[in-house]
Amino acid sequence: MVLAAGVLVGAVNIYLASSMLPTAVADIGGESFYAWNMTLYLVAMVIATMLVSRFLARWGNAGSYLVGFALFLVGSLACAVSPTMPVLLVGRCLQGLGAGLLSGLGFAVIRSALPRRLWTRGNALMSAMYGVGNFVGPALGGLSPNSTRGAWRSS
Repeated sequence: MVLAAGVLVGAVNIYLASSMLPTAVADIGGESFYAWNMTLYLVAMVIATMLVSRFLARWGNAGSYLVGFALFLVGSLACAVSPTMPVLLVGRCLQGLGAGLLSGLGFAVIRSALPRRLWTRGNALMSAMYGVGNFVGPALGGLSPNSTRGAWRSS
């Protein structure tokens, strides 16, 4: 379940941020950096996914997951308190690094985390998390209690 949750974190965040970004821009400004929000997140995600084997070699399965969740958490906190768009973009980079690491780890450690008979089901469950993210992300973004005043940070 942890493997799928790591993939879900990144999948939900892609769509959550997309639905909340117009409100964030209205609150903190930075219209000229609008497209960079998703671009930096996805580039960081791809880079971190390519580095999964190095993280596994250095910190092992559990340590790599902790690093991924920590990066994502720090990035999320940076986004939540960002007073300006450049700070938000740094947060999105950190989120992307964490999400990419978590997504890649899910698929990389499945053979050591599950018995052979569950490998196919485990991969299917993790792949389905992107579909779940398509529905859950925008729904969570639309439910934000600050939807009229800036969904990224409390006022």
